[in-house]
Amino acid sequence: MIKTYGRDDDGDLHYLEGWTDQGSFVTHRGKVGTVGTTTRRAIKRANRPSSPSLDEHVAGLRARAAELGYREIPAEEHALVVLQVWTHTDDLSHDDDARLLPGLVEHAEEYLGWRGAGHCDGTDVGGARPDGKAGTVVNLFCPVVDSEIGVRLLRRIVRKFGLS
Repeated sequence: MIKTYGRDDDGDLHYLEGWTDQGSFVTHRGKVGTVGTTTRRAIKRANRPSSPSLDEHVAGLRARAAELGYREIPAEEHALVVLQVWTHTDDLSHDDDARLLPGLVEHAEEYLGWRGAGHCDGTDVGGARPDGKAGTVVNLFCPVVDSEIGVRLLRRIVRKFGLS
C-alpha cells in the first residue's frame, strides 16, 4: 500500500493512496476525514495484455502524488490517539462487552482507513475503571496523520458503535 498526503490552498489535508486487490490496482483519494473516491484499474496479465503492469500503476500514482506535492508521512510523524472504553465486567462476559473485541477494533480500522486518517494498531485490556465501578478498561491505539481529525472520527465511532 502506498499512502501519500498533501495540503490544498486552504490548508486542508488530502490523501492519495493505492493498493492491489483481486487483479486490480485501486486508487483512493479525498480529504482526510472523508470517504473520498475510489477507482479500480486492471493490472496487466495474460488475459489483459494492454493493461498497465503493477509497476506502471505504482509509478503513475507516485508521479501524480509528486505532481500534487503529496508525500508519505512516516510513522514517527503520526499522532497517537487512544480510545478508552470501560467495560461492564472484568472478563468481557457481558453482551455489551463481548462485542468490543474484535468488533470495535475492526470497525475503527475500517472507519479510519477509508477516511485516510490512520488505523488501529492494537489494543490492551486491563486495569481498574477510573470511576471505581466493576469492569475493566479497553484501550484502542490509533496512529493518525492529524490528531484533531483522528479524535473527531473516533468520537463518531463511539456514537455509531453505541458506546456513548
